[in-house]
Amino acid sequence: MNQIKNFYLTSFLKNQTYFAPVFILLLQFYHLSFQEIFWVFTIGSIISFILEIPSGVIADLYGKRNSLLFAKFLIFISFIIFGFANNFWAFIFAQIIFEFGNAFRSGTETSYVYDYLKKNKDALSYAEVKGKQKFYARLGESIATAIGGTIASLLGFSYVFLFAAIPALANFVLCLSWPNIDKKINISIKQIITFTKNSFKLIKNVTVKKIMLNISLFSAGVVAADKFIQPYMVKANIPVFWIGIIYAIILGIAALAIKYSINISKKVGENKTINYLSILTAIPLFILAFTSITIFGVALFVLVILFFNMRSPLITNVFQDKIISKSRSTVTSILELSKSLGKIIILPIIGHFADFYSMFTALLIIGILLILVSIAFPLAKKT
Repeated sequence: MNQIKNFYLTSFLKNQTYFAPVFILLLQFYHLSFQEIFWVFTIGSIISFILEIPSGVIADLYGKRNSLLFAKFLIFISFIIFGFANNFWAFIFAQIIFEFGNAFRSGTETSYVYDYLKKNKDALSYAEVKGKQKFYARLGESIATAIGGTIASLLGFSYVFLFAAIPALANFVLCLSWPNIDKKINISIKQIITFTKNSFKLIKNVTVKKIMLNISLFSAGVVAADKFIQPYMVKANIPVFWIGIIYAIILGIAALAIKYSINISKKVGENKTINYLSILTAIPLFILAFTSITIFGVALFVLVILFFNMRSPLITNVFQDKIISKSRSTVTSILELSKSLGKIIILPIIGHFADFYSMFTALLIIGILLILVSIAFPLAKKT
């Protein structure tokens, strides 16, 4: 199979997340409060924060493919643990294992794709491949969420993770066929420390730091908002089966939007498109904060996901263009570390507002955050 098609298949498989439409409902089923739910994700972010730099250095110096194999296997194991978890600490343990795998996968997979395309001059551009990967990822997630709602309705919430373990294992097997594009080198601990220091120097550029802060704080806000979609739909009296279908529609729309976001950016300008999408992502949250729970509110959540997913491949491409190949995994991991730090700070605060005030207050806080990020860290008008 053509390696680029492998990338698309990987994006499809890794997003067979049957648990997506019911994960928060699963945690609530086992009597976790909003604060406890947000702490599950916060502790996961702390683990991610600790591991991001070491995982990136290991990928750059010992091989991206080996790191990806390790990562995909751990993610498979985490889904098995999630399937049998039934209390706060069991979910914490499963999340930690997942974050171990995700730390070795996140920046490394992006870097592997970018470097593979650079080595193969006749291949598509990174922006085109990344955009199509996002399309197949959302398409896969759309199909999985429709199935996940059915699984949860017929068998119970926990089974969605056990079913998700099957494509996760297939993704690991697929990665075994990926070519090794890294040169084998022997390095010492001192060289690792020096390499990491030099990689951090690459983010001293003001533009790079601005992009990093934009991505980190913005994504943390949207991750927090995403946690309220399922409880919102339950309060709107939508059955669990239909929650899966609605999620599938949401992600299907997002997939189509991502597919054409590159074309829009070519006409309007990449940076300009990103700035507009940043503002558009925040507006539905303000409307949600000041209206009662209705089906119309679900459509507003759709817009948040839509605009954020259109924005993601564009701003990732802008960031990657600033980084040199030999340090790409490490610097991308620094970005992931920054995103984890953003979630560590923001998620507990949002959980507190949701429990002690209301879900609507929490959504208002998130909307204000996204607007402040858009104003404080805009991308330059020229690409």
